[in-house]
Amino acid sequence: MKQTSRFKNLPDNARIQGFGNVFKYHDRKTWSIGVQFNNSHRKSLKFSQLPYLSRQVVLNQTSTATPPGFSVEITLPERDLWERGTVEECGLVKFRHSNEQSQNCFVFRSEGKTIYLPQLELARALFFTNNYLANAALIHNALDFEFDVDYDPELEGDFQPDVMINALPTSLCPKILFDNDEFRHQIAWMLLDDDVKHSFQSIYAYLLDESVITEKYQQWKFRFDPPQLEGVSIAARGWQSPDEKTWFINRIEAIDGLYFPDITDIGYAHPNFIENKRGSGKGKGGTYPQLPTQREIDEDSDGSEDNESALIFCDATQRTYNRVPHTRKVYTKARNGSGGKEDEEKPSTLPPEVSTDDPSSRGDKPRAAIDGLDDQTDNDALSHNKFDGFFKMLEILEKEHGVKQNKHIVRKLPAVGRSESHLMVDGSPRCMAIVRIEYQSEGYFLLEVDTSDDKASLATKVISARALALKGQLRDFIAEIGRGLLSKQFRWPNKYFDELVGAGNHKSISHQKSKNEGKLSDEDVWRWAERFSKMLE
Repeated sequence: MKQTSRFKNLPDNARIQGFGNVFKYHDRKTWSIGVQFNNSHRKSLKFSQLPYLSRQVVLNQTSTATPPGFSVEITLPERDLWERGTVEECGLVKFRHSNEQSQNCFVFRSEGKTIYLPQLELARALFFTNNYLANAALIHNALDFEFDVDYDPELEGDFQPDVMINALPTSLCPKILFDNDEFRHQIAWMLLDDDVKHSFQSIYAYLLDESVITEKYQQWKFRFDPPQLEGVSIAARGWQSPDEKTWFINRIEAIDGLYFPDITDIGYAHPNFIENKRGSGKGKGGTYPQLPTQREIDEDSDGSEDNESALIFCDATQRTYNRVPHTRKVYTKARNGSGGKEDEEKPSTLPPEVSTDDPSSRGDKPRAAIDGLDDQTDNDALSHNKFDGFFKMLEILEKEHGVKQNKHIVRKLPAVGRSESHLMVDGSPRCMAIVRIEYQSEGYFLLEVDTSDDKASLATKVISARALALKGQLRDFIAEIGRGLLSKQFRWPNKYFDELVGAGNHKSISHQKSKNEGKLSDEDVWRWAERFSKMLE
């Protein structure tokens, strides 16, 4: 696990040992949470930084390492079977700080195991995928004050959604988050499913009812009501008892099977959405070209009101829904492509130090928006029709050249800054197919990006599995590879690959050219397979 942003006032390799209570000093606007580290005297971080925080996660990590603990997959039971417990009752957590031991857990049985799932960790995985939602959880009815849901929208033009989600003028939600199809799924899930919305709002309800007020501050032991998650499966890491019958979950790494309402099309509007119209010139600004690794989070600063949010990244918990809708941003304002006053007032770069808190008059650091989502829901049969020619070529390699292939996976490419390169021309997600093959006793990973919309031409990347194994698993690096690819305007980040596996352990194999407007004939696919096999030798 490798965090992509640094915390300014923490040392390298600061491992989270445990958590304390949520608290706020009376003279401060923002909430904090107690955090205990293995190598730092710091005792708290901002609540808005929760997307980064799980037990045994290492902040400011300088090298890749497997997190401690054991992997487990769990199918969640009916909610009525969940009980409330504490970390101490589990008996598996060696860190004995009293605040950590008293933190709330959900306790349930699954497949013969007793599971202790910290309530804060489940809320992080479900809701706290960015700092905006973490802050909103501690505000009364924040979702109702920030968004209006129109179930009978009437729009001009061809796009007629079933539902419109409108960010209100008072909303603090950064508009950059709406560039991410995955955030649009999440916020719709939270707004349109009453059970999920109640679960999120229960966080503030318990804060209001159970917090303790002292002379200097207000504090509270985190608690909430979970949504109905029966049948949802999670992949996690944690501690297990010697007989493997009791488990304590440190971090949820994936959630599979979240229920999404049966809605086909959803539109999204934000008062600051501005559609770029074609013009003769180019805008002057509006992008933040610094790489995520150049961001440093100032743990103590408030967000400035003088900038739009910069995007930063954290290790994401993967999620899938049973279905997702088609989503689209709806613009109410337009500007010419030559730029305008809004562009001229934006800096083309931001200082490397950022804040994760909402903007305020006392803020002196640019506000950042954390992207902690990895939504892998397949809503367009992506793995079946997006890479038709590529998979046909692999079949020929298997039948005619002795290549063995494992089951492929398809991942959506991440949003990078304000670029829309992660989207196809029609607005659907742009994807990368990943296949491991074996050829002449050597293993390779093949990375193939969907460029069927002719927005770019990109060769297939081939990576030595033997060389990569020395650094870790491909899944640990794939998000950074995707961001590097899109930040370089559809060019593989070869310097990154050189550092990862060595210059001689990766190569690019160009696609077969076609005379039929980009459509490969059977003969073209055969030629591609023949050339591909020779390039592997």
